[in-house]
Amino acid sequence: MSQTYTYNLSGPPRPVPWPIRAQAMFGGVFSQFGWLWLGFTMIFLWLFGSLTSLNGLFFLVSDVGTTQGVVSTIGDTSASENDTPVYANHYAFRVERLEQDFHGISYTTGQRFSEGERVTIEYVSSNPNISRIEGTRSGTFSPWVLCLVGLFPLVGIIFVTVSMWSGFKANRLLTHGRVALGTLIDKQPTSTRINNQTVYKLTFEFTADNGQRYEAVARSHQPFVLEDEPQEQLLYDPQNPRKAVLLDNLPGEPDIDEWGNIQVANIGRSLRSLILPVTVLVINGLIFVVVMRL
Repeated sequence: MSQTYTYNLSGPPRPVPWPIRAQAMFGGVFSQFGWLWLGFTMIFLWLFGSLTSLNGLFFLVSDVGTTQGVVSTIGDTSASENDTPVYANHYAFRVERLEQDFHGISYTTGQRFSEGERVTIEYVSSNPNISRIEGTRSGTFSPWVLCLVGLFPLVGIIFVTVSMWSGFKANRLLTHGRVALGTLIDKQPTSTRINNQTVYKLTFEFTADNGQRYEAVARSHQPFVLEDEPQEQLLYDPQNPRKAVLLDNLPGEPDIDEWGNIQVANIGRSLRSLILPVTVLVINGLIFVVVMRL
């Protein structure tokens, strides 16, 4: 922030340029890490998802018929679960009421059928193309594998959600918050590191318009930014002064002009903060559309 106008912010409600809002929502280190992690781990989720059939859900909610079928061939796959090989069991069966033959593939982990072996086939009565050998699955991997892989994107979703919620609150305070000066009263290292730098928890004390003292907490791996002045400017919610944010801890480096209006200091940085979120959303959106059309 510009040191010349550090404590000259105009009163609420104040207009906040969209690049500043975007930077607050998406530009933080935790937000960018979350989008990067989410985009990377979604590759594996889609990969394993394409090999994990959820057709088993149809057998839970639909009328299921059974008939006898014959295993035609047994194929080895390159997949395994817990170092146990997965086999592809090709089979054929006939639905007499339709006077039609059907074919399918069921997958087993470790278990092998024999060619020509007669087996019981389960199929969805309204759509016999959805079938399986009784006791097997119709996808290469068990659904639990997909759930396990899904835990990794979940971490990214948590980072993104928390960061976006923090950005939303910061934008609300930028628009409606009251200005106060906070004094650093405590600084503690956390167990988190960013770029091999320790993230510190800094606590500031300030006095609200109601005369009461409150605390504002900021976390940063660059604490010197919040220690370069005797008092740091912050914004707090007049309805709930415990909700406060340090201006120097906001992503986007908002500047303040001589009239106290918030200006964009670096629009290029704001635009760059949108690259990861837009890329991740567009790519996964396109993949979703393709999958739904298959």
